[in-house]
Amino acid sequence: MTIFGTGHDAFVQHGCPVSDCEIVNSPHQYPGRPLDSYDAIIFNFNDEFWLTKRPIFNRQPHQRFIFFTQEPPPSIKQMNISGYRNYFNWTMTYRMDSDVRFLYGRIRPKPSAPKTMEETEVRMKESTRQLMLNKRKVTRRKKKKKKLVAAMISHCTTDGQREQYIKQLRKHVKVDVYGWCNHGERSSKTLHCDTDELLSSTPECYNMLDSNYKFYLSFENAICPDYVTEKFFQIMSLRDIVPVVYGGADYAQLAPEHSYIDARQFEPQQLAAYLKKLAANETLYNEYLWWKDDYVVEAGMEEMVRRGFCDLCRKLHEANQEPKMYTSMASRWNPARCQRPSKHGDQIKPEQNLPGSLNVLSSFNVMNLLSRRSTQNYSEK
Repeated sequence: MTIFGTGHDAFVQHGCPVSDCEIVNSPHQYPGRPLDSYDAIIFNFNDEFWLTKRPIFNRQPHQRFIFFTQEPPPSIKQMNISGYRNYFNWTMTYRMDSDVRFLYGRIRPKPSAPKTMEETEVRMKESTRQLMLNKRKVTRRKKKKKKLVAAMISHCTTDGQREQYIKQLRKHVKVDVYGWCNHGERSSKTLHCDTDELLSSTPECYNMLDSNYKFYLSFENAICPDYVTEKFFQIMSLRDIVPVVYGGADYAQLAPEHSYIDARQFEPQQLAAYLKKLAANETLYNEYLWWKDDYVVEAGMEEMVRRGFCDLCRKLHEANQEPKMYTSMASRWNPARCQRPSKHGDQIKPEQNLPGSLNVLSSFNVMNLLSRRSTQNYSEK
């Protein structure tokens, strides 16, 4: 749990509204402390999990066993979770119906944000006009963007077949692919962008995209309900680039009106034509940037972890909670809940009111333990 930290200090340092919790990386950190003394045990469903024996101890009624993963069902479809019936109390995932949401990002309206569609249309016109004035002033000092479309791809073959869509798109418009994948295949001849120790793209990389490209392909590797990864929110946080999305989430619930382009609504050839049309018309392009001064984008791994564990601590302190147990995680976390396009123009309709799903942080260990603060502090022994 190196990103969030450990102990009680982690909750204080992150400014959690409810900070009276402590977190432990693994049972081995304080071997003298019994597992049944913790209020919550988080099971991280990563590859390492399946190499680790399930702990055996007398589970207490007050304890919450939490199913945690960042990955969509197709990414862990080889893992057998059918044996975990009536085992987990809560889910901590990217799904909007999780018990504790562990989201890759958020977009929050400022007080100045429009409240109705009519206000949005007025604000869009005003903002677009101001953007064009500002850009004309800036253009006198620096060159206009000459590149059209970029993408960062690390998984070359995906369940959502984004590589096939991009392959068809590149027949009609130039797409610069950063990462190891080129035309859907692993290649050492493609473009590269720096990454940090968590293998996330650096701020310098995103600034390069913002300075050089008009559009970014925020294509997910799986088309699953609510699954939107950090690159979408990172791109949304930039000033002058428009994301083109491809996924199974209801993006209208995540982002402002007319702030992104949904590739699933176009055949690749149609999308290429639309992007070229926007690039050639400054007014139409700037309409996609109208919202920048009226919303705040929260993005990045640190923000995701801070929000998630602060929310978990708060939930552990909530009184009068109804007992809860998931009878079958296998039925709730099933690759069949995701969609695999049969052709490039298939439209994806977000599923509604589906039960929980989940996600995994690769730098986390197999098990993390949380407890509400008590008079007995094992960390000081």
